[in-house]
Amino acid sequence: EKIGKMKIELKKIECPKERSNKYSKRKKGILKKAEELALLCDVDIVMVLISPANKPTIFHTPSRNLSQILKDFSNISIQERNERFDLSDCHITITLSTLHNFIVFFSIYIKTNI
Repeated sequence: EKIGKMKIELKKIECPKERSNKYSKRKKGILKKAEELALLCDVDIVMVLISPANKPTIFHTPSRNLSQILKDFSNISIQERNERFDLSDCHITITLSTLHNFIVFFSIYIKTNI
């Protein structure tokens, strides 16, 4: 008899309603874990989640301003980013203006959708 959770096969959920429900539950869980990690380890975390309905959610540690976190990230040299992060699947270069535009877009999106 095994104690604990059974391992499930990970595959795309085909039913849109089931996928949306699973996303909502998993999103709550991952945001809670991110909040715990930030608090326990005193780290900054920024996450962008796009729902199955293409609605973005952004999470950042509340202890610091999102603009400052993104600015700090953008100030890392390209060489250091390549050494520290696996960006092999990333086809964009993050610049400060790109981050600024993202923040402005997200601020407008949040204000118009509340």
